Order: sequence, then C-alpha cells, then structure tokens
Amino acid sequence: MSCRPCPLHPGGRPPTSVLHTLGAARTPAGRPAAWPGHKGGVKQAHLFREAAAGARRDVGAARLPIIRSAAAPLRICGLDLHAYDFDPAIPDEAFTPAGELRAHWRPLAIALRDRDAAAVTPALVTAEPGEPPDSIPLLLPESEWRFLETGLRQRVKALNLLLADLYGDAAIVRDGVVPAAVVGGSRQFRVEMRGAVRPEDVPAAVCRIDVARAPGGFRVLRDNVRCPGGGAPMVAVGRVLEEPLRRARDACAARDTPPYASALLETLRELAPGDADPRVALLTPGHYNAAFAEHALLAKAAGMELVTGPDLFVEDGQVHLRGARGSLRVHVLYRQVDDDFLDPLAFRPDSVLGVPGLLHACRLGSVAVLNAPGTGVADDPAVFPFVAQAIRYYLAEEPLLPGVETWACVRPDELEYALDHLGELTIEQRGNNEVLFGPGLSAAERAACAARLRAAPDEFVARRAPPVTSAPCLVDGRLGQGAVALHCFVLQGRSTRVVPGALCRDVPTSPGGPGEPRAKDVWIVPE
Repeated sequence: MSCRPCPLHPGGRPPTSVLHTLGAARTPAGRPAAWPGHKGGVKQAHLFREAAAGARRDVGAARLPIIRSAAAPLRICGLDLHAYDFDPAIPDEAFTPAGELRAHWRPLAIALRDRDAAAVTPALVTAEPGEPPDSIPLLLPESEWRFLETGLRQRVKALNLLLADLYGDAAIVRDGVVPAAVVGGSRQFRVEMRGAVRPEDVPAAVCRIDVARAPGGFRVLRDNVRCPGGGAPMVAVGRVLEEPLRRARDACAARDTPPYASALLETLRELAPGDADPRVALLTPGHYNAAFAEHALLAKAAGMELVTGPDLFVEDGQVHLRGARGSLRVHVLYRQVDDDFLDPLAFRPDSVLGVPGLLHACRLGSVAVLNAPGTGVADDPAVFPFVAQAIRYYLAEEPLLPGVETWACVRPDELEYALDHLGELTIEQRGNNEVLFGPGLSAAERAACAARLRAAPDEFVARRAPPVTSAPCLVDGRLGQGAVALHCFVLQGRSTRVVPGALCRDVPTSPGGPGEPRAKDVWIVPE
C-alpha cells in the first residue's frame, strides 16, 4: 500500500467523519496493553530447524529459541489407511460413511503401505512443548480446489475494496450496508489512517482465510487480514516432508506447488513505490516475541531483511536501514508488529518496537507498509457477518464461500435471535477473544450472558458452531482421527495469487480429549 498526505490535514491528522468520531470515542484502556507482539498470546505450536538458521540479517541470532529434535522418527511407512478407526458420525475426508476409501485417496493408501518409504525425523525450534507436523497430508480433488480458489479470490478482492472504502469515503457505511457502530467501535479501526488509503491501493497484501467443509460445500470460519500467521509453518512443513513423501506425492499425481516464500516476496515487490529493485524487509518485534522463530524462517526463505524497529529510521520522508557501511533505503516493510507499536509518533508513544515517523513516510508514499495499519478492522468478529454484503455491494456477485452463520447483535432482530437461542450458539466478544459456548452454560450463566448482550450489543456476535470434518492423522506413530480446517493463503499484489494447496491444522482426538493442533500439508490431486 502506498499512502498519501491528507490534503485537509498536512500535519497528518485525519479528517473528521462519522467513523472518526465513533473511533475516537474509544478509550485507550480498551486496547490491549500486553508486552507487544502481534499474536496476542496465541501459542504457536512449533517450527523446524531451518526456522532460526538466520536471515540476511542476524537480528537476535544469538538469542534464538532452543533447537530440539523429535524424540523418535515419524514413521510414515507401512501404514494401512484401511485400519483407520474413525467415528462415522463425523464426516471424513478419506472415507465415506459406509467405510469405503474415497477414490482420490487410494493412490496415497497404496504408497503409505510401502515399507521402503522414508521416515521423517524433523528438528523442532520451539520455546515451549509442541507437536511435530502430521505426516499424512490432506487430499483435495482438483475440482474442489478450483472452486475454493475462485471463492477466495472473490473474498479477498472484496476485503481490500472494503478497507479502501472504510478509510476513504466510507460509502458502504453511508449507504447503510455496514452499520457505523460496527466499524467505529472496532479497536482495530485506526482513525489515523482516514484519508491515507487511495481506492487503487492494496491495504491487505497477505490474507489467510480459514475454511472448513460443510454440508453442500465450504464455509469461511474466519478472515485473517491484519498480521496473518501460518506462512512460516507452511514453509517448514513443506521442507520437512518434501523428500520423505516425494514417492507418495508422485503416486498421487499431486499438483506441484511453487514455494510460498518466493510468491510472498514477488507480491510485496509488486507493491513497492516506484523502484526497479526495491528492498523488502520483515519487521519483527524481536526475539522476545513468541513468533520470532517464524519471522526468522520466513525472512530467510523469502530473501528479505529481518529487522527490528531500532534498526530503522525515517529521514526526509523515507525509511532507512542502519548498516555498518551506511544506511540503505527500505521500500517495503512486511510488518509483524501490532498497529499500536508501529510508530510512537502516531500510535502508542511508549512503544520501543516501532519506527518514529513511519506513518508519515507511508502517507508520503515512499514506503509500503503491508499489511497496512488498520487492516485488522476487516477481521473483527463484528465485521465478519457483513463481508457477504460487501461482496454484493462492491462486486455485484453472490458470495461463493459463505461464512459460518453469524448474527450481529448490534441489529435488534439478530440480537433477539441470539437471545432466544443462547443454548445452541457460541457468543464471541470482539477485542478480547472471549468466547462463551452456549451449550455449556448453566441457566444462571445464560442469564448473565443475556444481560451483557443487551447492555452492549455492538460488542458481541453470535455464531453457529463451525462445521467439523475429520481426516486420518498420525498420533504417536498410530493412525487416529483428527478434526481439520484449511488455512488458505491469498497474496494480492498487482495480480492475485492463491497459493496452491494450503496449510491444514488438525486436532487429534482421543478418549482423553483433544490434543494439540498440528500442521498438516494439503495436496491437490486429480479426481
């Protein structure tokens, strides 16, 4: 994204509007003030040895997380998928309810029975315990992937148009399609960005859309637009499993997937402000951040500089990287730092992770900060139910990938529906990741929940429980059943790249309860 100065406020203050007024009404206390990092406390399960082997810059190289090896090889040979014991009440990717192996899984089943196949011993880079990757891929038929790909392009195009509109004329709010209270009340809506995004800009260059299979097709579970994670695990899983599963992949005639990291770099370079050879850097909060190993892996794989805020400075409206032999101009910042900490002159003045003057340079158009500050409003839970209307509004098309049924409590009729069905819905509060599971609430807890919804309806959404499908996964060397969801990456530069395949998260289930989420590769195979 390249930004422009606000013509009414050359000093950088945005114009006043209904969204500006609503956004300004938020109190700073409403913003999370934990030690900075974009993950908000969400644990990252694990990475692999290459994750921390360095990047073009050795930021924090001596302080990387401990490198460990798996206790034993992950045996992916001599496996019989027909011995997979699954609950037929849960729709399964590999088997029909009658217990028959689906046709597009048969080549993999034959390949996995080969006792000469390789085993995998991945090394882990982790600061806390985590599960190694699931060695059994998820298989998607070509026709399903083509449909998903089309739907993902449509959704990400609409999300970028929505963001450019919200920080521009806000026509979708003026026309009553999206309530002003929903947008202005979002803690991720940044009034500082009003007037800084042109209609042709691409605020969200990297999007991760979480999708699950549902009766009749696929449904979107969540849009991840601000600082979407998962890119580094996608790189790592592919590296660790590429050689051991090569024979199985060939047997399945799985589609070749170009490296995610190179596609990411190409997308970011496309959005650089007018330079034939732009310099791209990944801005990390540093080695104390839980996702630092991910940042190091991704920067190295893509050939980006790995930098922290103190490595950069703004001079004459341009961003520069300090170096032993002088400074180097940076044209694109792929930021993994939360909005609040990006620029102490524009956001939190106590931040030591950002770059003073960065937003000013962004407004001048001398640097592209991606994803742009303020893009998090698009993955606000209260905005989610309006994405379908945004697709119709901007594209005059019907959504190809509907979202999980969600009721915006800010609308009186939807609030009443949520109150009448509290016992069967999940209630999610925006801004603090609190989720209340209606089926598990007592009568007193449901009454308390209803009171909270009535008191602040614009703070809550009600959601139908997401669809659950399963697939074979490897747990302690044995086949088990795991709930699966797709993490689909869409890169929006001057062209749109839907990364072939996806990263899949599976959660092994057992009589003792669910296990830790694990990464799982996704192969696109013939029908």
